[in-house]
This record gives sequence, C-alpha cells and structure tokens, in this order.
Amino acid sequence: MAGAAAPQGLADQVFQVPAMEQAAGQPLEFVRTKRMEAGLAVKPVAIDLGEWAGLKSAPDMQVYIIGASRAVEQAKSVPLTAQLLQWQPSANGGMVAALSLRSGGAQGLRLGLVVDQLPGSAMLRLYTDHQPAAVFEIAGQRVMQILQANRDAGDNSEAGRTWWTPSSSGEQVTLEIELPPGTAPEQLKVSMPEVMHIYENLSLPLGGLDADDEQADAKTIPVGSPVDCHLDVNCSTQAATERKGVARMAYVTERLADGRYYYGLCTGSLLNDAQGSGTPYFLTAAHCISTQTMASALETDWFYTSTRCSSNSLSPSSVNLRNGSQLLYANANPDVTLLKLNDTPPAGAMFLGWNSGVVPDNTPVVGVHHPSGGLQKISMGVMSSRADCTIDGKDVSCFSAPNSGDYYYVRWSMGLTQQGSSGSPLFNNGAVTGVLTAASEASCRANGAGAYSFYPSLNSVMPALRKWLVDAGAGATTPPASGRTPVYRFYNTQNGTHFFTANAQERDALVQGNTTYQYENIGFYASTQTAAAPQAVYRFFNNNSGSHFYTINADERAFVIANYPQFSVEGVAWYARQAAGEGSVPMYRFNNTLTGAHFYTTNAAERDFVVATYPQFVFEGVAYYVWGSQ
Repeated sequence: MAGAAAPQGLADQVFQVPAMEQAAGQPLEFVRTKRMEAGLAVKPVAIDLGEWAGLKSAPDMQVYIIGASRAVEQAKSVPLTAQLLQWQPSANGGMVAALSLRSGGAQGLRLGLVVDQLPGSAMLRLYTDHQPAAVFEIAGQRVMQILQANRDAGDNSEAGRTWWTPSSSGEQVTLEIELPPGTAPEQLKVSMPEVMHIYENLSLPLGGLDADDEQADAKTIPVGSPVDCHLDVNCSTQAATERKGVARMAYVTERLADGRYYYGLCTGSLLNDAQGSGTPYFLTAAHCISTQTMASALETDWFYTSTRCSSNSLSPSSVNLRNGSQLLYANANPDVTLLKLNDTPPAGAMFLGWNSGVVPDNTPVVGVHHPSGGLQKISMGVMSSRADCTIDGKDVSCFSAPNSGDYYYVRWSMGLTQQGSSGSPLFNNGAVTGVLTAASEASCRANGAGAYSFYPSLNSVMPALRKWLVDAGAGATTPPASGRTPVYRFYNTQNGTHFFTANAQERDALVQGNTTYQYENIGFYASTQTAAAPQAVYRFFNNNSGSHFYTINADERAFVIANYPQFSVEGVAWYARQAAGEGSVPMYRFNNTLTGAHFYTTNAAERDFVVATYPQFVFEGVAYYVWGSQ
C-alpha cells in the first residue's frame, strides 16, 4: 500500500493523545493454547528432513533474520500430501490424520501449509513431542479468514495461500487435522512444501501454558546477542510505563529471489487513539512489514523483559500473541507501517500516548527496543537535528534537512540500537514521536556514546495515519470498540449445526464445560445498536433438534413464532445491516434440506466449498451484512 499524500492544510496540525492501560478481564479475541490429550487416537506419519546444511545462510537484510524456509519434498503438492495422510475415524464421528515433521538442529519451527480447499469445521492442532498436552487448536474457518485477508489485498500467489502455523520450540512438531462427520478426506486439498527452520532460541514453547513448571526450561536463554553496552530496561527507572507498550515482532518475510522465505525480528509499539477505543493499533517500520500477507503471519511478544536487572532470563510474565494483524498503512519513505492486531493485547499492556508535533533540536529522547530480538533494552540521547533519507534495500542514506526533514537524527549518550530494534518507538516526554529506520553500526566505544539512529517523525506521516488514530469514531455516539463486537462460532459435533454468540461469557462457558461444542474462533463482527447497524438479529433455539436459527427479518421472526412452537425465542443476538455499507460484508445463508437447519458464513471460499460439496445445502443468498474485522 502506498502512503497517502498529505491533504492541504493538515500537515501542520499537531495532535496529542494520552496513554491508556489495558484493563484486566478484557474478552480475548482468540482462545490460546489449551490442555488436551492429542495424538493418542492417531499415530502421525513422520517426515524427518535430517540435519540442515543450509543453516544460517540468510542474505544480508535490513532486519534481523533468525530462520529460513526449508523445502519439504515429501509434501510439496496436494497429491503427495494426500498420500501421506493416513485417515482414521475420530471420536466425533469424522476422520483424523496427522503429520510429524522434524528438521534437525532447529530451535523452533513454523509449518507453511498451502491451502487450496479446507472445510470450515475442520480442526487443526499443533503439539510437540516434548509438550504433547499443550495443544494449539484452530478451526479451518479461521485459517480461511487469514488467507481471505491476503486475497482481499490482492495476493493470489502461493504465498498468499500459505498459512504459517504458530512458532513451536524444538526441532519437531506435529500437525493433526480432524474433519467433521460427512466430510470425505478428498475434500481436503492442502500441501506443505515449506517449513520455517528457526535457528535461534525464541525462548517460548508452542503452548505458552500458564504453569511455570512447563515454561521454566524454555524461558532461560533468550534469542539474540546484543552488544555489551545495551542497557537493560530493568536497570533504568526511565520509561517504566512506556516499555509496557513495546513488543518484539516475529514474522515471515516475502519470498526472496532465491526462492526462500526468511524469519525476521523487529520491534513495534501499541498506540492509543484519540477516542481511547482500545483498538490495537500497532506501529512499526515498513521495511519490517509492508504487505498483508506478511502481516497475517505476525507474532508479538509482550513484556519480553528480564526478570531483574541484567539477569538475561525471560520474565514469566511474557505473553506470546500469534494471530496476525491487518495491514492499514505502509509507506517505504518515510519508513512507517500501521497495523491492527487481530489479538486482544494482554492485561497491563499500554496503549501508548503520542505527539505528532515536531521535536525541537537538542531535546532529550528515549528509545525502547529489542536489539537482535533479545530482551527489551533502553537507549537515551538527544534529537540532534532533522534529516531526509533515501532507502534502497538495506542501504539507507541520509542528509541534513534542518527545517523540513522527515527523519530525526538521534545521537545516543547511553545505549544504542541495532538490527531487531527496527520499528521501535522514539519517546519524547513519554509520548511516541518517531519510528526507527536505521542506525550506525553497533559499537560499544564510550558505552555507546557517538552512536546514532534515524527515526521517521510521526509528524511526517500523521496526515495519513490520522484517519485511524484521530478521526475514526470521532462522530460516533459510542467508541468503535463498543460499537463493533466479535461473534464467536461453534460447531455442534452431535447434530452438525453451528452456534454463534456475541457473549464472551457464554463462549467461555461452552469452551470450558461443554465438549459437544467445538470452538471455531471468531466468525465475524457484528454490532451493538448504532446508526451503522440499526437492525436486530434475533436468535431462536430449536427444542427438538438442539440447533439455533438467526434472522434479521421481523416478518420471518413473527412467522416462526406463530407457526413453529418448537422454536424458543432467545432475544436479540446482535445488530447488523440489511443493506451493504459502512465497510460491511455479506452474511451468506444456507438451508439444510435434510435437517431443516441453517448455516451462515461471511467467507466466500467457505460459501463456495459448501455449494460444491454438500448438495443438501440450498444457498439462500445474502441474509444481511456484518463486518470481517473490528
């Protein structure tokens, strides 16, 4: 996406937004790793790639690289993968199969699953031999949502059709796929031509379970070899609040000319908006992430700090989020990207305050960052002068532009920045004012004194970013976060129907206490009653079949009440639109002629799969309009 030009008259406007802390108890958008018995019902087919001769052969890049993709010849196509999968009956009446992959010497892995066709109610599970009970589980419909975002952004390539699994620790990981009843294995069309071989210790297990004893062995040797003169944030009293809004980033790069993907590390920061909406806007550098496909594979690590000053041990409070992000804005120069995280930030994270005014020369500034992907560090210095820069791949050339430059030239008196710090925020009086692009070569001469860095100023890109950080929701009667709400989707394994709820407490009760309902993450976003979504969607429960029915049509609601006594009215489920607009997407509706139940989806790929695969489902068109994101 190209950066928008500044509308006339807006470039000189200055905005200031205060910080805000994420409160405890916020509903999570996605359920994280859970404890379950996996791999007991089916023996995985093993793929052993052996030791890798291409270890640490990454090209010279502007970002810090800790991994590279490795070809999996055994599963490089749909037919080869289908031959590997050995299907067995599952406990739910469907079919289940698993593949176990080992890449010798890897500190961690991410599998690249190319999806050509995937049932929405399929369940994909990941676990390792050393933590078999810590299982990451994701529904097929969520994977399709991720890939749909890539397609919507114009990426129809193999890279855009690749779902990168969350990072796991160690050299082995198992992918288990369970198909729902009535779905033949031939209806699954996937391949796994690449695996990301991570050759540095990410210091996080696949599971991230809360139990300290399961994490202790994986949180002791953090990644990265930062220079000795870096200052641990826990050795300084400065930026004690601001550091809680800075996160380490790990992501899959674009496929390069050598045919490989690489695994990059950068730094980013969580920004507040003028309404204090709690929307997780995330600021970083465009040379880190510049496409939706890269944004989809983003993981972030929060509170990635030491346990105490210079301990070099990772805090047990660290939190790994792995559900990617939405690309809102990316511009090569000034080098800035704005994302919106798909995950809810963890409790205690700071939505950072920011100031789009120009920082005067010789003003004290502070940088907080993750050099070489390591534990969080702090740098202190002054904004010496302004500059303009040209960027050509890894090469960044800057020249003095005292009164008009888009970049801040920062000279450090203590600490410095290096690869992995890219995208990190520059603070002036506790407010974000810039984003790191480039720096002098890391050197500890004079404790880092004399080192320098270049940051695009927030002022230079605010005319483009203000539509999200300032104007979004400015005229609404309720903040955006309360105006649009996630609707969670479940698959009923007993009757083959789907259940939807906008109530996080109802969702959690089913996740924790009802094994009949298989959680499939967020199906779509609806609304509380607003001008953008004025019509109520009503929910019914069929006492005979145990299924649910949803309608926005008041006449249809009245007809069901009058003619079908087996349907109990359960009230308003959420609000939506009867016509397109406000960035909404269609909700497609099907009727199962064998059971009388209805199925709903906003995903065009899932709609097409149902039309092609299940003749008993009659397509009824668009029921109403909702949203694909918050």
